[in-house]
Amino acid sequence: MRRIMMVATLVLLSSATAVHAQGISIYATSSNSRFSNVQTGALLTPSGPQNQYTNFWTSGIGGGVTFNIIPVGPVRVGLDLRGSTRPGTVGSDSAMAGIKVGFHPPLIRLKPYLQASGGYLATRTVNVSTGAPANSTFNNQYAAWEILGGIDVPIAPFLDFRAIELGGGTGVSVFGSPNAPNVSLFTVNSGLVVHF
Repeated sequence: MRRIMMVATLVLLSSATAVHAQGISIYATSSNSRFSNVQTGALLTPSGPQNQYTNFWTSGIGGGVTFNIIPVGPVRVGLDLRGSTRPGTVGSDSAMAGIKVGFHPPLIRLKPYLQASGGYLATRTVNVSTGAPANSTFNNQYAAWEILGGIDVPIAPFLDFRAIELGGGTGVSVFGSPNAPNVSLFTVNSGLVVHF
């Protein structure tokens, strides 16, 4: 009887752990982003100030957490909170929240997903404005949105390799200069996902 109770307890605990493992996922990624049409300052010309713009790549770190709230067969719908940073004069920071829909096909090891996120984006570039101190920074802040898609590859029951995640979106300057144009963003991420 004691053995049966121990076996039953182990089965229940392992089942609870498996169910719990589907609830929360934490990930860390290499975060590589390309920004287009980013304002870098203004040059004084005879006809008045002329805004200057640039395109650039940043490579930093990212991470986040996904709360899987609706499992329906092979589909998982979750709330995703994420952020990334690339410190330095030429850099960026982001903080976004969104809805993630993951697919776990029964006969395929890959776990594809789609996600829509919105939140905050900041960029930093070298300030090229007339009269700006040497090596000073020009900051932009945006309300941003992004559509992402990726593929996770299971390594262990609690660990996935995020083989690739691609995203694209835009940022609207609502925090800084009201006349700044929208910025375009494109991201390429890869990393590890741990399930709890």
